[in-house]
Amino acid sequence: MGLLASAFASAAVPNTSVSTVQSLLEIARQTGTEIIYSTDLVPPDLLADASRADRTALERVADALASHNLQLKPIGPRRYVVVRVPAMRPARTQADEALTEVAVFASRYAIEGRAISARRLLSSTDIQIIPGSHDDPLHALRSLPGLATNVSARPYIRGSLADDVLVRFDGIALLDPFHLKNFQSLISAIDPTAVERMEVYSGGFPVRYGTRSGGVIDITPPSRNQGFENGVTLSLLTVGGSTIGKSDRWPLEWLATARRSTTDLLLEPLGAGRGVPQLIDASGRLRWRIDERSDWAIGWLLLDDRIELGTLGDEEYATARYRDEYFWLSHTRALGEKWQSRSALALTSAERARAGDLRRPLVVIGQLDESRSFQRIELTSDWTYQGGEHSNASLGASVATSRSEFTYARSLNFSPSIAAAFGRPEIDNLNAAGAPKAVMYAGYGSLRHRWARVEGEFGLRLDGQTYDMGASNLQWSPRLNLRLDLSDHWRAYASIGRFTQAQRVEEWRAEEAQQLADPAQVSMHSILGLAHESPGATRWSLEFYRKRWTTVSPYFDSLLDPLALLPDLAADRVRLTPANSEASGIEMSVRAPLSKHLRGWASLTAARVADEFNNSDVTRSWDQPLALTAGLAWSGSTTDLSVMAGWHSGWPRTPVAVIRTGPPAAGLNIAARNAQRWNDYYGIDVRGSWTHPVSSGELSTFFEVTNATDQRNACCSGIRSPVAGEVLPQLEVTHWLPLVINVGVTFRWRTAH
Repeated sequence: MGLLASAFASAAVPNTSVSTVQSLLEIARQTGTEIIYSTDLVPPDLLADASRADRTALERVADALASHNLQLKPIGPRRYVVVRVPAMRPARTQADEALTEVAVFASRYAIEGRAISARRLLSSTDIQIIPGSHDDPLHALRSLPGLATNVSARPYIRGSLADDVLVRFDGIALLDPFHLKNFQSLISAIDPTAVERMEVYSGGFPVRYGTRSGGVIDITPPSRNQGFENGVTLSLLTVGGSTIGKSDRWPLEWLATARRSTTDLLLEPLGAGRGVPQLIDASGRLRWRIDERSDWAIGWLLLDDRIELGTLGDEEYATARYRDEYFWLSHTRALGEKWQSRSALALTSAERARAGDLRRPLVVIGQLDESRSFQRIELTSDWTYQGGEHSNASLGASVATSRSEFTYARSLNFSPSIAAAFGRPEIDNLNAAGAPKAVMYAGYGSLRHRWARVEGEFGLRLDGQTYDMGASNLQWSPRLNLRLDLSDHWRAYASIGRFTQAQRVEEWRAEEAQQLADPAQVSMHSILGLAHESPGATRWSLEFYRKRWTTVSPYFDSLLDPLALLPDLAADRVRLTPANSEASGIEMSVRAPLSKHLRGWASLTAARVADEFNNSDVTRSWDQPLALTAGLAWSGSTTDLSVMAGWHSGWPRTPVAVIRTGPPAAGLNIAARNAQRWNDYYGIDVRGSWTHPVSSGELSTFFEVTNATDQRNACCSGIRSPVAGEVLPQLEVTHWLPLVINVGVTFRWRTAH
């Protein structure tokens, strides 16, 4: 058996005379990315279809192999192996389903890690090609349309609250997978090496996704078909290691990652003058393939934070401890030729504690002490039935039991002028405790069919909750998605559906001593879309969307300073109870190969999101009427360079002014909430990486500059103590993230066997 390593080019191949798969591989020998294959699988006379010279070399290789029941499997960066497609695949995974659903769901975007797909956000080989990621794959989502975020790794998807987004890893729903939870969630707890692909649904998502109504981020971990790859990474932000592989002796696959923070670079926008948070995350998965039809997997994910932060002069001082841990056991199985299933048992345990002091003389003196714990056990089972070439059906059910305990103690003393300005009592103390419990269950079903030019899916979801206080609720969610093929390159989409979101027990608002669950949030999503994909892989899309919340849960917001370390001790904290809410907008996105090594992408969004109060509406604090993102990525044999520029309208702000006309008028004048806007936001991020092959592996270095022009984008109004001799407070404007430089090095070593 002979082995041949062949490179592929990332641009369209003009030569149409290729007649064999081997010669197609030979044409693209120049970039250094390897495809390893056996001459038993790819003999010299294996023919390749040469009719698609408009496709990239990799796509032509994948097409040619598929016609011979072969496929490419990633085994490392720019490194693939040719394997045979099993006659009967194991139960369909989430990633497998996604590759078919891309044709029918409009508001779906995919970012690939090292997998091969014709429908990638960018045709790079690494998520981290998108600059500004800060060793965090969820930061790469900033390049998608409809996602609003400046500092936090948690996006607002099409106007929804950040908490309204479902995040899943390996099919398991995650509670809150972000470090620095009460401090803007600056980085996620997902290691980039633990990501094979990320799917984002900004609306109209299928019925198998429930419990959240705003959007979905579904993360699929990687696997290897043979051999192993280990890696160690050290950067100015984190240090970590990873291993992924498959045993030669046993039918076992493994994945393990671990990271720890090394600096406080990202804390600049919080105004923390001192403190280095200790952030740790780790993940692991062990999969045992019983045979070609069945496998078992156990998984583990850990987040552990120890945080101590203080502002200059210790006006504001906060400590926090977070620990989230997940264990899961899953089983996939193919039953006969048409039925496939995946079942999982997941255990979640979380502990959180925070405390702090806020001391601003003549403004506010306050203390806070809060602790929470949470446990959940969830059982899910998903089934698919392939009725034929043009139709399939899905069924699923879940049941979860959860309980939470919290204690909350707050003492606040406002100065008379501050209390009067914000309508707060001068003394605001609270001691609260609670121990809510709930059983939540769900069931769903969907039917999908493809006609000559139309494909459609109708789904129905049922969600129910029983709380320990005796309340029981039930919600129905019908959803319809359609796609019309106008031609070989033009497609039109339509989606309409009802989405519900029941309050989970860990979401009880301790700062108001909540004791009863809110009614489930209800929103209607409607989407119209048009997409075009040219033979040269240029793709653009246009979408019109509307989200209408007919039931909205109360939430807290900060009028002036959303970046405060202890927002619930600030005078500008307000409780909002909208009667209804609505988000609507237009999104346009395009991606295109510009040359052999250069790719570009851009998105433009015009949108509005507002809460309705007594026949009047107020824009939400993250509303941005216009947003534009554009990027370029250049990939060579050993070097990758990328740049991304972003601009959006300034977020709403509440005007505030110091009135110095003397008693009794002296004090602060607070205008209507979100009546004005900050100046427009600008930012340019740059990233570069260089890879050098070494014995049995590779050494790569990278640099990343966020806000490369050091643009001072104003975000917040802070109220500070008066200067000596004065009695009125000071107003201070603070800014989003300044220029941040991250430099790192990664060493990977591997084997192909």
